[in-house]
This record gives sequence, C-alpha cells and structure tokens, in this order.
Amino acid sequence: MIHRDEQQTSLVPIMTTEYFVLQTARTGTIQEASQRASLFLAAVSSATIALAFVAQVTQMGRPFVLFSLILLPCLFFVGAITFARTAEVAIEDMILARGMARIRHFYIEREPMIARYLVHSTHDDRFALSTETGTGSVPWPCFTSTAFIVGTLNSAIAGVFAGVVVAFGIPATAVAAVAVGVLFLAVSARGHWRYQTSRWNEAEGQLKILFPKGGRA
Repeated sequence: MIHRDEQQTSLVPIMTTEYFVLQTARTGTIQEASQRASLFLAAVSSATIALAFVAQVTQMGRPFVLFSLILLPCLFFVGAITFARTAEVAIEDMILARGMARIRHFYIEREPMIARYLVHSTHDDRFALSTETGTGSVPWPCFTSTAFIVGTLNSAIAGVFAGVVVAFGIPATAVAAVAVGVLFLAVSARGHWRYQTSRWNEAEGQLKILFPKGGRA
C-alpha cells in the first residue's frame, strides 16, 4: 500500500509539469494580446495617414467624405473584433494565473518552509492576484488591460465617424459635429467597458476560490 508521503512526493513532478504548462499558456496569451493590439494600432496609423493624404489632395471635399465613410466603419469593425479577443485573452490569462497560484499553494502545503521564498501569490482570490500583477487595490483590473486601450481607440474612431457624418451629411457647424463626436465616443466607450467588465465578472463568478488570502473558501 502506498504511503501518504510517498503519494504526495509522486505528485510533485506532475504539479511541476502542470505549472510549466500553465506558464507557457500565459506567455501565449500575452503574446497574442500584444500582437493583436499591434496590428490594430498599425491599421489605425495607416488609416490616419491615408485620411490625411486624401484630405490634402481633395481639400476635404466630397471624395474625402466618401473615403471616410467607407474606411472608418471598416476600421471600427476590426477594432471591435480585436477588442473582443483581447478581452477574452485577459480572462484566459486570469484563469491561468489562478491555476499557477493553486499549484504554488500545493508546494507550501508540501513544504511550508519555502513560503517565505516565493515572490508570487499562493492564493487564488482577486486581491492576491492583483498584488501579483502590480495593480494593487485597483477594483477593476480591466483598466490596466490591453482590451481597455483598444476599446478606447475604437470608441474614438466611432466618435470621428459620427462627427464626419454630422459635419458633412446634415451639414452642421463644427461645434455641433464635435459635440456629437464626443457623445458617440462616450457611448461607445461605455459599451466597450460594460462588455469587458461583464465578461470578466462572469468568468470570475464561475471560478471557485479554493485558497483565499483570508483563509476562508
């Protein structure tokens, strides 16, 4: 019959392997988020240059308006897809981080003396993970995510599109166009924010906290 200590010792290589699997997966999520954000930023930069060139050539005439009405919705669509995926990647990274914290908790259960040598958290609640990632007591980690940056830029694109439509479609004064653009920016940013926080809270709600910092499950 296998002794309990021998059984726990045999589990160490398994848990260590799983830890490295999770670590590799986290590296993949970070790389994917960075690459998607970089592609979106490159698209925004290229579109801005193209709009500036067309505006200079046409002196912001009808061809510029038509070009804007075609380009900006396409850019917003790309941004929306990028935002949705980076938000999902952030959630995946959070889940993986909690899995790694649980394995570190297993290590200190096995060898309590190593607890003081570990830098990262051995608890899997929100507060413990926020201290690990450097967000401290920030109540919404979404503020520091790549998805938040993408969503903000995408909202600015929505605002510019609305401003162009109002300025050249009605037409309206520059003040009215700017006001409408700012309004659309705020509404779009609110929509992006609500989607991200709702998805994050939904994912967190489905995760059972096994090792909270306060010691209560």
